[in-house]
Formats: sequence, structure tokens, C-alpha cells
Amino acid sequence: MPSNKKIPWSDEYNLGIKGIDFQHKKLFDLVNRLYDLDDSSSKEDLRVILYEFSDYVKTHFSDEEAYMESINYPELEKHKLIHQHIVETLINLINKPATLAVVKTKMRVVAKRVLIEHIIDEDMKIREFVDLHEDIDEDVFDITDL
Repeated sequence: MPSNKKIPWSDEYNLGIKGIDFQHKKLFDLVNRLYDLDDSSSKEDLRVILYEFSDYVKTHFSDEEAYMESINYPELEKHKLIHQHIVETLINLINKPATLAVVKTKMRVVAKRVLIEHIIDEDMKIREFVDLHEDIDEDVFDITDL
């Protein structure tokens, strides 16, 4: 995939948990704003998007961890460590000076790991856990009004 091409959302990433799905879609929207930037964009434009993405990732992870705790998700601690590693990777990316093209390329890799691989490899396990426990109310984590 070319580095200037946006990362599309796919319904296969839906967990069926309203709040988490809402936040995942917003993360896709935020990272895709990078691809609207061009050579006439300022470093400030880039910085704003990177910080907004990073801040929202932290918010999402916090909310997702709160949801996992509320349902007694057994792999919560492992999941938190994965989140922590992703946040550290983002911080390193933000703190290293680079051109717009380099940042877009690096963010494509991070976004692929954060958004796609993490959703499919880790977050889907939450869906599977919820499916096994009929007593879990998925709407308890409805934050779509935020």
C-alpha cells in the first residue's frame, strides 16, 4: 500500500461493543487525517494530528481497560501491557524529528499495529469472552455520546 493512501475501516473490525467500536472508528479517522496533509502543511498541522491521535489512543485504552475490568476479563493485565507498549511506541514516534513523508510511513506501520492487528489479534478476544458470558451487558460501555 502506498504511504499516502488512507487506512480504510472495515466492518470486520467491529466487536459489537458500541463504545469500543465507536472509538476504534474515531482512531481510524484521526490517523487518516495525516493523509490529508501535503507539502504545504505546516509542522504544527502534523504535530496537532499526532498529539490528538496519541491522546485519543490513551483515552481509548483507558476506556477499553475499564470495560474489561467491568466484565472481569481474564487477560486484562496482559492487554494493559500491550497498550503500554503501543503508547511508548507512539511517544517515541512523536518525539523524533522527521519529514511529513517519513511520519506518514511510520504512522502507517503504527496504525496497522494499533488499529488493525491489535483489534483483530487482541480486541476480538474480548468479543469472544463476551459471547461466552450471556450475563454481560454490552451496552454498559456505550460511550457514543462522548
